[in-house]
Amino acid sequence: MNKYYLKQSGRLLLPLAAAAALLAACGGSDSASTATSGSQTAVNYGSGSVFQVGTTSFDANLPAEPTLPADTAVCASLQASNNLVSRPDGSLPPEADPSKTGVSVAVDAATANPDQARIQAALDACGAAVDAEVGAKIAAADAAATAAQVAAAAKNVNIAGVSGEELAKPAYQASKYAVRLVVNASGPGNGFISGPLTLPSGVTLWIDKGVTLYASRDAKAYAPKVAGPYCANTAVSATKAGSSSNCLPLIGGTNMVNAAVMGDGRIDSRGYAEIVTTDKLYPLMKVDLTCSNTYTAYATGKQAADGVSCDNGGTVVDSKSSSRNMSWWDLAYLGNMVQNGATGTGSQSNFRMMVFNYAKNLTLYRISLHNSANFHVVPSGVDGLTVWGVKVQTPSLAAFANPAGNGNPLYTGAVFTEDNVKNTDAFDPGSAAKAIQDNLGTGSVSKSAAKMSFDGYLKNFVFAYNYVSTGDDDMAFKGSANPTPAGSGLFSIDGKRDVRADRKYGMIVAHNHIYWGHGISVGSETNAGVTNVEVYDNSFLHSEEGLRIKSDYARGGEVSNIHYNNICIKDAQNALLFTPYYSTKALPAAGPLFPNFHDITLDNVRIQGNSAVKLQGFQANTGGFSNPQYPLGMTLNNVVADEPDLISVISSDAALIIKGVNLPLTATVDNRNVLTGVPTKAVDPAKVLDCSRAYVDFPSIGASNFFGSSWDSNR
Repeated sequence: MNKYYLKQSGRLLLPLAAAAALLAACGGSDSASTATSGSQTAVNYGSGSVFQVGTTSFDANLPAEPTLPADTAVCASLQASNNLVSRPDGSLPPEADPSKTGVSVAVDAATANPDQARIQAALDACGAAVDAEVGAKIAAADAAATAAQVAAAAKNVNIAGVSGEELAKPAYQASKYAVRLVVNASGPGNGFISGPLTLPSGVTLWIDKGVTLYASRDAKAYAPKVAGPYCANTAVSATKAGSSSNCLPLIGGTNMVNAAVMGDGRIDSRGYAEIVTTDKLYPLMKVDLTCSNTYTAYATGKQAADGVSCDNGGTVVDSKSSSRNMSWWDLAYLGNMVQNGATGTGSQSNFRMMVFNYAKNLTLYRISLHNSANFHVVPSGVDGLTVWGVKVQTPSLAAFANPAGNGNPLYTGAVFTEDNVKNTDAFDPGSAAKAIQDNLGTGSVSKSAAKMSFDGYLKNFVFAYNYVSTGDDDMAFKGSANPTPAGSGLFSIDGKRDVRADRKYGMIVAHNHIYWGHGISVGSETNAGVTNVEVYDNSFLHSEEGLRIKSDYARGGEVSNIHYNNICIKDAQNALLFTPYYSTKALPAAGPLFPNFHDITLDNVRIQGNSAVKLQGFQANTGGFSNPQYPLGMTLNNVVADEPDLISVISSDAALIIKGVNLPLTATVDNRNVLTGVPTKAVDPAKVLDCSRAYVDFPSIGASNFFGSSWDSNR
């Protein structure tokens, strides 16, 4: 704790710990008087007032909150089977979709995947009805906008067609557009088990309160083609790693307008559960690392002999193995933490919960998401992406109960933790690979008659009022694909591109509660650039990282004009982590790419408890390459730690402008740090951010985690 005071400009400055005690004694902190101004509630601290994180219920910077559909907007309601009843821990009992013992034994499709066909049929019928009612209007609006854009702008490198803002108007929404999953009206049934679903354009999948949509454990459902690509492995040959792109997502959609997944129910991908197959020849890996068959034999309809080398990441075929099959998280841990480190060719082929490509107006609202086998939500090239009031918690209590065929933890014997369920990112929004003109997807096998234009950019993104705790990135902007020609000077993610009239900014991350995970990130895919992002009024409790920008010279790219404001971070391993040295991936064939982070601003950030801070730019002539220095250009205003002596700092190649900062930052020649301004352990209490109401328990969602029904904000 600091032992001294500093007096400047006639004002007494106190160490933050002392200031907090004084404020509490004088009515500050939790007992402070409050004053409401507009949509925000501030706490009065004598001569000044500061923002109180976590109390804003209305924000004029944001568009209107989404709403659930009216009952009259429902195309179809599907009732859960009384054979599927969630246990109090959120899992299904083993008898709901039982495994079968032995090698090369198929499970019954009737229990492994009972609901996919009827849910998809309802979605397809609703999609066809929506297209019949408003498809022509949407196509006409797009054709007119596209023609005008082509005629007016020779320099327009990407034709966007009709805007999502225009398509949000009632004229383009059908009278009936929702498929609703509900509890059984005459019994206890409240669960659905489904393989991959296609969300049609214009349709909302509404999962009602008390309902859980469980992912099927059938690996074959996510890799239906006999000739591949193959799902549920860590490799597809001796030299080629697995990939999530080998698997269909649980919910997917392409070329969509006005689609949504919402409701007060849950989706559980059951990454913890033993993988099974409805095809006895489909190769699965066992926890003893043997396999049941090879892909080579499977493709010809044969069973490989014992002792033949596996081609799915396992060792050898063993028909006599009594070990259980791997779970999805077993594969993720094996591929990422074991095989990738040893051979460089390991990575899991696990299905993602949701993947959406090319959309205008895509909404996730109030739904709870759990236990994805890989990333939870991956939306690319969306104009009007709204994630509002969503809860993500992985692993949930169901993962610890884990009754679906094994009742075991990881194949290593380790109990699940928030950090060993690998690659379970919550939200990874980004740009798409290119601009396209294509037909809207109106069903799983149907498309609209007319084509729509999509420019491939991520635009008008709102991430607000969410609660997230997962085993990897909580939210990460991915600037990995560039839908514009090289040299155009455009960023793949730009918060000033086509900002709608109903919001102030084009990229907003606000009013969220983040728990375990890698925080709010940019990257590591930054090669196409990320700029003009607003991140404000967010809290981080017990997170691995808080605020992070990450890249490396396998990716490169420019990240600029990222503004963080009113951020509370408590007991994070790394409160601030800005580094261009994220990984050691192989360099592109054309040579290294150099990350460039600049014009990054942190205003009003408070760090509580032990933590680390890393502020790094890219050093000149790094790694044997001849390259200029790209210093981290950052401004820090009122960035304070309650106990700065507990904050460890690593900083290099950084040009920092600081004011009201008590972090132990220093200007050093050896590390090429340049500071404008002087850090001090004493701070102005009138400017200290109020975090007294920032940290809350994870909301009760029926089943939560190993430690109880909710996260304890005081643990």
